[in-house]
Amino acid sequence: MVAGLMRDRKINALWLFQFLADIAAICAAYYTTFYLRFHSEFGAGLFAVLNSALEVHTSGPVGGSFEEFYLTSAIRILLIMGAVICVLYALFNLYPDRRFIKKRPYAWHVLLANAVALMLFYTYFYLSRNVFHPRSFFVTVVVLNVIYCVIFREAVDLLLVWLRRRWGLDRWNVLLIGDNSEADYIQEILRNIHPHGFEVTRRMVFDGGKTFDQLVREIESEIEKGRPDVIIAAEKQMTVPQIMRIMEVADKRDLPLKVLSDKLNVIVSNAKMPADMIQGMPLVHFEQPAKGRRFEELRRVYSVIIGGVAFAVLLPLMGLIALLTRLTSRGPALFVQERIGVNRKPFTMYKFRTMYEGSNELQAQVEEFNESGAGLFKIRNDPRVTPLGRLLRRFSLDELPQLLNVVRGEMFIVGPRPLPRRDFENYYEEWHYSRHSGIPGLTCLWQVSGRSDLNFESMCILDVYYLRNRNWILDLKVVLRTVWVVLFAKGAY
Repeated sequence: MVAGLMRDRKINALWLFQFLADIAAICAAYYTTFYLRFHSEFGAGLFAVLNSALEVHTSGPVGGSFEEFYLTSAIRILLIMGAVICVLYALFNLYPDRRFIKKRPYAWHVLLANAVALMLFYTYFYLSRNVFHPRSFFVTVVVLNVIYCVIFREAVDLLLVWLRRRWGLDRWNVLLIGDNSEADYIQEILRNIHPHGFEVTRRMVFDGGKTFDQLVREIESEIEKGRPDVIIAAEKQMTVPQIMRIMEVADKRDLPLKVLSDKLNVIVSNAKMPADMIQGMPLVHFEQPAKGRRFEELRRVYSVIIGGVAFAVLLPLMGLIALLTRLTSRGPALFVQERIGVNRKPFTMYKFRTMYEGSNELQAQVEEFNESGAGLFKIRNDPRVTPLGRLLRRFSLDELPQLLNVVRGEMFIVGPRPLPRRDFENYYEEWHYSRHSGIPGLTCLWQVSGRSDLNFESMCILDVYYLRNRNWILDLKVVLRTVWVVLFAKGAY
């Protein structure tokens, strides 16, 4: 286990230290509350005030057995509280690993996550009509947990700093690319703050008199010489294709990459993904590819399970939509089309038909109205779409048959959206094809970040970002945001 957590004197799971601190904080908060509630005169008075403030006038029919219950049920309660609170911490980006180079203020997010957890517990008590648990007990646990969590996390940070300075553990060599004030600022941050053990061991600049291919070869040479653990590219004038070219170099050596560029603003401004801001520009983190690949099998399992359950539950609704489609316009209920999936392999994808029969033959006549760029065909108020089809598209109900593709393993719940061959054949940059390095999905980061309002290049940037940073918590965020986007019909037409 230790070998899995550490390699070459580097900590591979930095988040685990924070997770253990959080679990310790929850346990400490619980047992402190237990002591105050049952073994302290001060605590008895405090709980009397809290019960009065919360209008709790009775402890329930078995109030006399509280002490025994909270002692014997401690493990079960702590498991439930720990699971809920830690998942919320993950959703609030409180397990960032080495995503950021700046030390981020987290106390507010800890407080917010605990407030949400308390609301969830109270909602459960209300819906289940639970009158046994005194509400004041859980209020106290949550308040103390916020305090303990901040203290324990600060202690973990001090421990890591001590390990790095005293024993030389967890030092990550950085290749910094750039010769500008932003690169100087990044180096200064890494020199003075040491937030995650980063240390600039090699730095190179772009020579304007050389071609980009020559500069890429120099980067490869620097990697061979310096053996960095992380690459930070801070040349802000790089184009998106140049950024993706450097990412290919990092991919070949399975290295994480951080890129400073306003060309990637869509990741922060539209997708709302957290990033360090360096002099007004985002420093975007792209994780090493191997981490995403290890996650792939888990995604396959839960996608098939969730897809199968959803297909069974939604079957009556799909039957109704199919019937309405047949009744309101001529043609079949399903629209079957070839789409391009993982590794550029075609597969058959299913949707409810939303256009009039024979609309494909009119494609050439409406090409000039395309609003999304060569690699993606989208127009508002498409005349080929039926009235029912417009409604289905607005709330993404036309996508429901793709649950069958999920069950068959051709798609995941979350992943880059598969495009028709027409769009695939209109890719105009080589890096666009990298969006096919992962299995396509029902929903994706693009769909919850503006959807059809974003152009093709922005979609590809978000797909690449997702594929490099995919994990279960990012998938959960995308699914939760998809529910919101679908309910309010944002960016769909």
